[in-house]
Amino acid sequence: MPTLRVLSGKEIASAISMREAIDLMRDGFEALSSGRATVPIRMNMPLGEHGERALFMPAYSTNQSQVGLKIVNVSPANPERGLPFIHAIVTLSDAQTGTPLALMDGESITSLRTGAGAGLATEVLARPTSSVLAIFGTGVQAHTQVEAVCTVRPINKIIVFGRSPQNTERFIEEMERRHGITVTEAKEPEELAEADVICTATTSMTPVFSSQHLSPGTHINGIGSYRPDMTEIPADAVAQAKVIVDQREACLKEAGDLIVPIQQGHFGASHIHGELGEILIGHIQGRTHDSEITFFKSVGNAIQDLVVASFLEKRAREMKLGTEVTL
Repeated sequence: MPTLRVLSGKEIASAISMREAIDLMRDGFEALSSGRATVPIRMNMPLGEHGERALFMPAYSTNQSQVGLKIVNVSPANPERGLPFIHAIVTLSDAQTGTPLALMDGESITSLRTGAGAGLATEVLARPTSSVLAIFGTGVQAHTQVEAVCTVRPINKIIVFGRSPQNTERFIEEMERRHGITVTEAKEPEELAEADVICTATTSMTPVFSSQHLSPGTHINGIGSYRPDMTEIPADAVAQAKVIVDQREACLKEAGDLIVPIQQGHFGASHIHGELGEILIGHIQGRTHDSEITFFKSVGNAIQDLVVASFLEKRAREMKLGTEVTL
């Protein structure tokens, strides 16, 4: 009888580093843009009248010969209930035999791989000397965004743009303790001009900053918007940036940061320079000069979950982590 390895969030955290996760993102995005991965557009199923929804995200890669499926339940009212905004699980199966291999905590994998994806984009697109990070949001995703960017660039200052003073204060204290660098709360929108790298990790329906506060050469990671009606980045900022996406097809269907400006006539779909994986495999160029504004738009891709889950399943066997369940 097949056995299924079950991994908790705590076990996942002990089995993989952010640097390892960033390197896995390179493998995943290269496979995606070179045709070695099959990743259908996620199924987004509304569940209620208050924004609840279920997301189903499958992926297959010849690199791993495995199939991954992430199921995400989004519940906007959960923070008021003292529960996470999302609940998620990731399953992993052998592609040839169909044998189930693992069941993992999807919330941990989601936050890790989302941060790692932005970390890889920052490593590829941001100026090597980038030292100031601006972060919009103070939730789970913001934590891994900071960790990933600090992994790939010599960040010595973080400016936090948060909505809740309490959450912002807590976030600042944790980031200072964890990373040992200066972390400050933004008092004025103009402070954004200091940033070399910007990460937006919010659920905002409207842009969270003004393009007039952007400095030449800034790199932006937009990871919060994952629906056509959600926007974090102002249209005129997107229009002046070199736009790189995780997957072109998915972003043109799901990324409000691109869909809304296209519908408003600011630019066409051809404004997308290309996919991150296309830069990695040498099909297109990334940053070409220091004053260029670059924008990585990610709606999250199941190949990211698959490469992390595949790594974790192997590492867990080596470390004898998790619980084995006989089906």
